[in-house]
Amino acid sequence: MHNIEKVIQDNMCSGCGLCVKTEKEMCISDSGFLRPLIPINDVLSARSCPGSAVDHHNGEAPYDVLWGPIFSSNVGYATNEEIRNSGSSGGVISALLDFLITSATVDAVIHTGASDQDPIRNKTYISTTPGEILRNAGSRYAPSSPLSVIRSLIGNKKKYAVVGKPCDIAAMRSLTSSDIELKTQFPYLISFMCAGVPSEEGTLRVLKKLGIKDRRTVSLFRYRGDGWPGLTKAITSSNEEHTMTYNESWGTILNRHLQARCKLCADGIGEAADIVCADAWHESENGYPSFEEAEGRSLILSRTSAGANLLNQAIQAKVIATEKFETSKISEIQPYQSNRKKTALARKLAINLTGSITPKYDKKYRLITAASQSNVTDLIKAFAGTFRRKLKKTL
Repeated sequence: MHNIEKVIQDNMCSGCGLCVKTEKEMCISDSGFLRPLIPINDVLSARSCPGSAVDHHNGEAPYDVLWGPIFSSNVGYATNEEIRNSGSSGGVISALLDFLITSATVDAVIHTGASDQDPIRNKTYISTTPGEILRNAGSRYAPSSPLSVIRSLIGNKKKYAVVGKPCDIAAMRSLTSSDIELKTQFPYLISFMCAGVPSEEGTLRVLKKLGIKDRRTVSLFRYRGDGWPGLTKAITSSNEEHTMTYNESWGTILNRHLQARCKLCADGIGEAADIVCADAWHESENGYPSFEEAEGRSLILSRTSAGANLLNQAIQAKVIATEKFETSKISEIQPYQSNRKKTALARKLAINLTGSITPKYDKKYRLITAASQSNVTDLIKAFAGTFRRKLKKTL
């Protein structure tokens, strides 16, 4: 049987939470990531653990080597201005969740928001109203375990939409793909493109840069939002406001504190989701994405027939506004994810060479073909850098 202890030992745990009964059984480790206190090593874990194997189970949509299964590619935004402004990139995910709730398509939404006990930490919420969805809108660049509530909900006769990181959604897809009852209970799996999960130490470094010495004085913390991309913002108990740009917080601090599995991930683009969204960045003069403040817009990829139908319903209901976006142009607005898919195999092989395990990606991900689209120099750099960091135990 699949051994979760081995996954944790080899630092391949993503912290999804599916191997525990309640969220309280996930705790911040010494390295600053969420890990199970006593993982459940049963059939559900063996079927679904994204630290062991990843499969999008999607044979119905046309497959793009770099961008996965795709029925439709659009850019768009929430037509509700409050949702658009509160969400991280046009508010499309929040708008879809709002639509699912108000149309009574699902009973509740499982998603992540700021903890009501500690604003720099995350909490899993089971939301049943548009107000709750709006309150938890926006990216949270900190450890999260949205699947820690799943076991307690199985068989309760209610329907849920699940929002999570690509690894979380891959776990849910593997869980539900061969079980019609679970697939009926969790009919919508929604994700966002992810560049990795920073440790809690990353957020503490942001606070230090903002000049906040005691985390206990923070009463509100947003990683971004209230605009696009929006500022990283901390408000203290004395009502002092501290901010920095998204480019500074993510680009110079948070992205240096990613968990090991994220550095090997071959699916930062949510290939297992029904719908996945991402920042539809505008290009700058030098050809790279621009992080200048603008009206938010999302890249929206529907990957399954269920996702395509939901997207069409939301468009017809004028919940979101969209326009077609050529798949061939996605690399221009998401160059990091493009390079990540191309070099994933090289990074995985480097870790395997040291004797450690890495998640096994199903052949449908076409990692060899993706690698063939990279240049040899980038592949060598990815392999050598990963191998070196693993030997130095800095991965």
